[in-house]
Amino acid sequence: MANLSPRVLEKRRRILDAAREVMLRTGFRATTMEAIAKEAGIAKPTLYAQFSDKDTLFEALIEELVSEKAKVFARAFEAEGPLAERVGNGLAEMFGGIADMLQGSPHAAELVNEPQRLAHKFKRADDAVADSLKRAFSDAGIDDGDRLATVLLASGAGILGKYPDGDAVRGAIRLLCDRVIRGSLP
Repeated sequence: MANLSPRVLEKRRRILDAAREVMLRTGFRATTMEAIAKEAGIAKPTLYAQFSDKDTLFEALIEELVSEKAKVFARAFEAEGPLAERVGNGLAEMFGGIADMLQGSPHAAELVNEPQRLAHKFKRADDAVADSLKRAFSDAGIDDGDRLATVLLASGAGILGKYPDGDAVRGAIRLLCDRVIRGSLP
């Protein structure tokens, strides 16, 4: 994408933003390429020049979400502070950002479950986060850091599915990390 013109990149951005809005409003299954083109203010041939179908467009949205998820975690996790706080902030921002995006959508559950066919993209990002956590836990002398990292990531996903908004997700994840990590420190 680096060699695309600014005009093409701007159009792509408009399409992705429009697709996200339409899917949040109507759900994945009910979203049409026509509705996305209309929301983006472009002609359908222009949309199809960028994305061959709705699945390809959704995959691009997932790739963008996965990339942003990893960046948000890294920014918060790499900050100064106690380990429990850094992990809590990293996971809270990672899952809280997803909750913010989904908040208010009557189709949140469908959209959270739809990416299962693209789970390998999420797994790559989650594996990188888990590796960072495992290294940090090992450096802190925490036994069973592999399992702790897995439990925290799974818990974050569960919290995302149970709490109503990003702030509640962030608070629950920070509380969990504080209690579990502080209790695991030697």
